[in-house]
Amino acid sequence: MKNFATPTLFFILSALLIAQAFVKVGFGHRVSLYVTTIFGNKSKYVLFSLMACTSLISFFLADIPSGIIVGAIANEILKKNNCVPGESEFGKSVMLGIPIAAAVGGVATPAGSGVNILSINLLKSVAGIEIGFLQWSIVGVPLALSLTLISWFIISKLYKPEFETISGFEDIEQERKALSKMNKDETIFMIIFGTTILLWLTQSLTNLEVAFVSMLATTLFFLPGIEILDWEEAKQKIGWEILLLVGSCNALAMILSDHGSAKWLSGTFLGGFTDSSLLMVIFAVTIFGIFIHLLVPISGAVMALTISVTAVLAETMGINPIYLVLPLAYTASCVFLIPLDPTAMTTYGYGYWKLKDMPKPGFIIGILWIPILVALMYIAINLNLI
Repeated sequence: MKNFATPTLFFILSALLIAQAFVKVGFGHRVSLYVTTIFGNKSKYVLFSLMACTSLISFFLADIPSGIIVGAIANEILKKNNCVPGESEFGKSVMLGIPIAAAVGGVATPAGSGVNILSINLLKSVAGIEIGFLQWSIVGVPLALSLTLISWFIISKLYKPEFETISGFEDIEQERKALSKMNKDETIFMIIFGTTILLWLTQSLTNLEVAFVSMLATTLFFLPGIEILDWEEAKQKIGWEILLLVGSCNALAMILSDHGSAKWLSGTFLGGFTDSSLLMVIFAVTIFGIFIHLLVPISGAVMALTISVTAVLAETMGINPIYLVLPLAYTASCVFLIPLDPTAMTTYGYGYWKLKDMPKPGFIIGILWIPILVALMYIAINLNLI
């Protein structure tokens, strides 16, 4: 059980509960009312607003809850514009854009996705090396911002909306004006979550693990006098299957490492790279990280299979394992080549897109992901930022 019940598991549990609190206190609704109208009512800018909102929320709130929250908001906008599921091109672009934005936004910080924490913990377990919150974010934030903008541009070009402007914004603006000041629960949530983010950002000073801080914050939501969350209600909304998947992936990775399988796989399949330049190896690892999703479309499973193998390759080459594991970890969120990962599926249930629709923008985004990530890694390494 020691390789199953890891900090990653507890981080994802806390992220799901923080997302519940975010929605329950009404703060998610408040944020959405301000963000969805910020760029006006032209359809392509509404798409950008929704994707940018999803991506930014996903920086600090795990990708799956972020997609669920904004997906519900977008569904109301689509209904007001009489968009028919399965027929509306605008509906398709929005409901594809949201999970893609959640995935790429989740790259920004360790808190953005459970697979980020999984990658960090696997590197620590396999190679004994720790990656700090800011150390991850130095490459993660510019990568996420670049990919969000690129994803919006690609989706807006591939799926042309059937109307130029979006109706129903007047209702949103009226609702926004009618908002009262933040209530007690919203204020408490903001204080707790704001403190959580601050502790994440100062991890190098406090030495507090991201998972521990997250669980501490979650515990506060249940305390008497605060009671933002009730366990009997909250446990019904937790995706327990996600926790089982992540725990299993971590256990699999440690089996590969502990029993020598990772070393054998590294020598067999990656041995030819040992004499290559660092830039070439980073490039190869990044390509591999993107397209391995065609064989293993679940991001947690990808990390379980590849991190220990890549760490062994780095050790053989005599370089810091961070240089090869981080590019692999940053590509774990490319879950839209074959959309079977839970993040990619957050809006599928609304019926606006089919499984064959996501790979079309997904492949283009994945290909562009490679040079952007390689360039950012190369710059960060040469400036001694990681």
